[in-house]
Amino acid sequence: MSQPWWFNVFIVLFAGWWLYRNLVRQLLPERLRARKRWALALAQPFAVATRYGTFHVSADLVMTDTMRARFRPQLLHQMGLRIDASGDDARAHLARTLEAQWFRADLQDLLPSDDPRALLAFACARTAFLVRMVMLMGWLEPQLGWRVLLLNAQRAQDCFSSWEDFGRAFIAGRRQWVEAFRADPFGNAFDEQTLAQWLSSRKRGWRSLPWPGPAAFSPEPAAARGAASHQHRLLKQR
Repeated sequence: MSQPWWFNVFIVLFAGWWLYRNLVRQLLPERLRARKRWALALAQPFAVATRYGTFHVSADLVMTDTMRARFRPQLLHQMGLRIDASGDDARAHLARTLEAQWFRADLQDLLPSDDPRALLAFACARTAFLVRMVMLMGWLEPQLGWRVLLLNAQRAQDCFSSWEDFGRAFIAGRRQWVEAFRADPFGNAFDEQTLAQWLSSRKRGWRSLPWPGPAAFSPEPAAARGAASHQHRLLKQR
């Protein structure tokens, strides 16, 4: 007895879905979750300058040996270490200082002429880039790295009102950073025209991402915690 036509169509569709789910999808780069993508999108000015086009998209991003050799001395210098420091030196330094000091990076030596808000935008972008890079180098535990990246993203959301606001502040922050003869080895020209392109093109990522993005952390509201605690006490009394 022949099967009805719709049954054959169903079998074909199911087989295609199964192949995608179990075979094809495994060959595609794993995409980062929205919260992590948003946190890394802050670093796009630096990522594009260093030709890391999928910096804020792919969870499977890896460094080639050539890239490791290229970035190693620059990263060590940014961390305040000798450029011949070992990987163990870098790991120990980051484990000791990153979580306690990341929020002061690039902001501890403000000049009288600096606009703090502009420099904060520059610091948010650079922090996102440097933390992701040291994770890719294998110098930082992912759990600690993502914790700092998400807190840095929350800081940006709290201090700026949109991607345009953040981008304009970044332009000003990078300009005053460079004019003060401070090193910016990962930077590249970023101006109003570049910003306009990023805000209008989905290829750069900013247009396709909402502002504000997902909250870095989603704590349970105090009222909900209180109600749950009260209910727990009642249950214990029964």
